[in-house]
Amino acid sequence: MWTIPGSSNAFDKVLHSGLLKKLLNKNMPLSLVGLLNNWYSRLCCSVKYNRVIRERFKALCGFCQGGVLSPYLFALYVDDLADNLRFSGYGLHVGSLFVGCIFYADDIVLLSPTCFGLQQLLNICEQFASNWYIKFNTDKSQLITFGGRNTYSSKLSLYEWLTVNVG
Repeated sequence: MWTIPGSSNAFDKVLHSGLLKKLLNKNMPLSLVGLLNNWYSRLCCSVKYNRVIRERFKALCGFCQGGVLSPYLFALYVDDLADNLRFSGYGLHVGSLFVGCIFYADDIVLLSPTCFGLQQLLNICEQFASNWYIKFNTDKSQLITFGGRNTYSSKLSLYEWLTVNVG
């Protein structure tokens, strides 16, 4: 099992243009897409430092932290990742049910009966992250193995800089 918690600011990384494209691809009502486009195209931010609020700037990415729609919109944004993992042929299955990835907000748990399968799931996550400008927080990532002793050694990696020896 490999857990890939999103960083505490994963909602901040979502591209508005990418979200709108995904909503259109899912045949969401144009009125809803237009409403969200209008809403997010007007979204501005400012930085407060030493009790001074700096000049506002336009936000091109991110969801409102604590926003009622934010978790749902993020789920729509990463829905393709879940599909890619499910249809990859790797990961854990219970009967015909795929349970190789579990999502909770911006956290993901990957499950696979083999190290090879787990690496394939990690590769899919890495490709998705590259395509959609998401970065998994490798500092918060964990690897857990269950069962008997491993009789061989494997290396699992996410991005080039995180490699874990298994075995």
